[in-house]
Amino acid sequence: MDMRELKALEIAARSKIAFDGTHWLVPSQTSAATKYRVTIGSEPSCSCEDWSLHQPQLCKHIIAARLVCARDHGGKAPEIAVDAVPVRPTYKQDWPAYNEAQMTEKHRFQALLFDLCRGIEQPVHTKRGRKPTPLRDVVFACCLKVFTTFSARRFACDLADAHASGYLSALMHSVSVCAYLEDKNLTPVLHRLIVQSSLPLKAVETTFAPDSTGFSTSRFVRWYDEKYGVERSGHDWVKAHVATGTKTNIITAVVIEGRDAGDCPQFKPLIETTADNFTVKEVPADKA
Repeated sequence: MDMRELKALEIAARSKIAFDGTHWLVPSQTSAATKYRVTIGSEPSCSCEDWSLHQPQLCKHIIAARLVCARDHGGKAPEIAVDAVPVRPTYKQDWPAYNEAQMTEKHRFQALLFDLCRGIEQPVHTKRGRKPTPLRDVVFACCLKVFTTFSARRFACDLADAHASGYLSALMHSVSVCAYLEDKNLTPVLHRLIVQSSLPLKAVETTFAPDSTGFSTSRFVRWYDEKYGVERSGHDWVKAHVATGTKTNIITAVVIEGRDAGDCPQFKPLIETTADNFTVKEVPADKA
């Protein structure tokens, strides 16, 4: 592979190469504003200086256009519809099923969460004094509070309803749930439950997409804005790195890191955890 082919590979990988109906528009490698008009048929041509000086030796722009054509369009130039008006796709909604799902969501969530938490083993209590709250009750209450998005005071009614339905072995105070949410010992337990909740879809998912998103916390952080020369403050946040199935959006692995954590280091552990339980055939991801 010579230097022209190497540069053509880089252009095809990093730049947007479009077909306008007659020519391929290939951006310059040094200036994105400059675009060359390229044809790749039996008589290739390019408007760049390299082609005019060294033809019939192919320039990097022709090679890049051929690579994109073969990669994205099966070796044939795409057809350009000039008369048809694009129509926004619409999808039918099963409104009776949608309404039922929305109206019974909290009840179904609690039943599924209770069934998931039943397998949590209680740690051995070796200290004296009052026995701790069962770990399955702690996890159930924490997950239910996050689901409801209520404050601790408003969440008291949901705790009472869950206890009356048999989902909690004892009625706990809603403020206690806030303390449980700060317990780092729950992290490995939640990781296992996330993996366990994805297993019923093991036969369905084979393509998984890793990505991350930020979640704001209740704490505040200050920083100095170098551009404007002032001190600013705002909510601190954490990043949740996940691997998700592309058909059902089920989460198969998750890693929670700080706000400045990069996506790249989390790619391998997320996919390895997913591959322990699923057959991974394809992993689409962005550049990060």
